[in-house]
Amino acid sequence: MNFLRLVSIPMLGFISLVGCRTMVVSTWVPSDQNLGFSTVRVLLSEAGTEESFRSKETIEVYDANDLVIKKAYEFLSMDPSALKAPIRLVSTGDYIEYKGSQYRGQIEIKPYNGKVLIINKVPLEEYLFSVVPSEVPASWPDEALKAQAVCARTYVVREMIAKAKQPYDVDTTTNTQVYRGKTKEHMNTTRAVEDTQGLILLYRGAPIQSFFHSNSGGVTEDPVNVWGSKLDYLVSVRSEYDKDAENFAWEEKISQGSMNQILSSLNLGEIQDVVVVNRFPSSRVNELEILGTRGTKKMKAVEFRKLMGASRLKSTRFGIRREEDGNFFLKGVGSGHGVGLSQWGSYAMAKENFDYKEILSFYYKDIEFARMMQNN
Repeated sequence: MNFLRLVSIPMLGFISLVGCRTMVVSTWVPSDQNLGFSTVRVLLSEAGTEESFRSKETIEVYDANDLVIKKAYEFLSMDPSALKAPIRLVSTGDYIEYKGSQYRGQIEIKPYNGKVLIINKVPLEEYLFSVVPSEVPASWPDEALKAQAVCARTYVVREMIAKAKQPYDVDTTTNTQVYRGKTKEHMNTTRAVEDTQGLILLYRGAPIQSFFHSNSGGVTEDPVNVWGSKLDYLVSVRSEYDKDAENFAWEEKISQGSMNQILSSLNLGEIQDVVVVNRFPSSRVNELEILGTRGTKKMKAVEFRKLMGASRLKSTRFGIRREEDGNFFLKGVGSGHGVGLSQWGSYAMAKENFDYKEILSFYYKDIEFARMMQNN
């Protein structure tokens, strides 16, 4: 049997937080002074042949030379597919609605590599007004919301540096950070963003890769075991508070036919069994062996999860067995890749009166806190 054995681990009490290095740096200035961080470029979608936009006020269309070429009151419809140069949509109101969501800032429609991209250009802090409640419930404790705000700000700044020469910085999905526009904003999370305005996390003077996930299942993961890259400030830590979360433990049943279809790209025929070969110290699966009527194949658990889908295989800290009826039963703990801050761990720590700096210092080691100087 390949089930994950859940063992009792003594509560750590997080007393090690006392010795954490959490020096607050007054300012952070990027090494490249040409970079600005006032506006985030968010890819909303690739344009179709017919796109429409709404506003409570006038929508002005600007060409590449910043000339107004069209005005529309409340509703604008167009075919962007023939565009040869970018245009901007600017509302005289406080948002532009696109596909049912309201967005602050401007909308850029930009031809790029044979496609036409629809990009929301939004002030950094206002971008976070939407990201934080899109990532965690706005009803969570203030300190957990602040921790998420600092994580989200650090993450997008790092992406803005990495994607400076690309047409956009982030998208709206879990591939980067979830962003649902002005419609999702809440006063609790807006306050958390404002209370931490400009604050980011540094390691050796540079913004960190502030990865986060929903629930670690009791222990976070070393990124080298997920993406193959080691980061000194991201090490595996016990996250005991995760166990009280609603998504800590999960089960999934998958029919023989569904498993055959899910793994059809492996060309192994009918799947006979899926066996855990070995695990990392965190108890997450490292490697599996897939047995089929046409052969066998070993594969990494992270690749197996991509094929299975995150909604079925919520984390790689799981066990699997084939039942007598040919169907497969999976049982596991945690949700997400497991690297960095556990959102549910942050929630529980905040409930125990840890502040956001203590929470962040627990999940990211030897970090510094800094205010962004260039944020205009």
